[in-house]
Amino acid sequence: MIPRRTLIATGAALAAPALAQGALTRLRVSVIPVLDVAPLHAAIREGFFAAEGVEIDTSTTAGGATGLPGLVAGQFRLVFSNTVSVLLGVREGLDFRFVSGASRAREAPPDIFALLARRGAGIASGRDLEGKRLASNTRNNIVWLRGMGWVERTGGDWRRVTTVEVPFPQMADALAGGQVDAAIFSEPFVAAALETHGDRLERIAFPTLETAPGGTNAQYVAMAEDLSRNAEVFDRFARALHRGVDWVNERAGQPALLELISAFSRVPVERLRNAALPGYPKGVTPAELDELMATMTRFGLGGRYPASASLIHRTARV
Repeated sequence: MIPRRTLIATGAALAAPALAQGALTRLRVSVIPVLDVAPLHAAIREGFFAAEGVEIDTSTTAGGATGLPGLVAGQFRLVFSNTVSVLLGVREGLDFRFVSGASRAREAPPDIFALLARRGAGIASGRDLEGKRLASNTRNNIVWLRGMGWVERTGGDWRRVTTVEVPFPQMADALAGGQVDAAIFSEPFVAAALETHGDRLERIAFPTLETAPGGTNAQYVAMAEDLSRNAEVFDRFARALHRGVDWVNERAGQPALLELISAFSRVPVERLRNAALPGYPKGVTPAELDELMATMTRFGLGGRYPASASLIHRTARV
């Protein structure tokens, strides 16, 4: 959850300076090194942003929730974030708006989120995780929420599972080394973990696919005031990003996409060949947000949320 002291953002931090004709509008974007952001990197590399007069400056964080305070403070203009963390901020009074879809779960295996455990640990269900340590990149995010949903669905009490925050790139070593008993990974770190520690680790479940097939995972988010003042800039951002979505979808499994992912994730291409891709939506729907709000309430993250449709900027209504 974002502390209330981060609620104050100055108009000066949000307002984009006027640029000379022909200059690029620079947008600083907070991201994490997961497959969900492949379209953004494709749009950068293929010149789609440049064609829209936009320059993207990315900053990598451990999770979407860690980038949101920087959005409020004006450090970032956009943040790639899981949907749960955004909605928690909205619940606390932060004026976030969804600018574009980014990722959703698959409806058939494999999925980008996978729960792994050590071979021979006797973990096959949520009941087996009671009293155990489960790694999530951050607590109270989409990874954690769907993990708790899987624990409940498979007979366990989610309140009896201890969550340990571990960044995705460090999860395989933490799990193999015994610092945690199980971990929920996101691609490309699922494939990399099974490649490097396949003799010690095994995949137990696809928590999101098994609890909310096709459900929304993440979006790109901006502040409502910034969107109001600079709507045309965000229109250009969304057009370029959506061209990146098309580019990625047209190259699933091809060397060009694997090389792109390897470059921003720093996972070698040979470890990516078996990685699952998420769905890459261009928007998000009120129904998807309503489902998440209801699930969040069930797992102790309830509160007063605004009408979901009011949170979706026009660029994400596609």
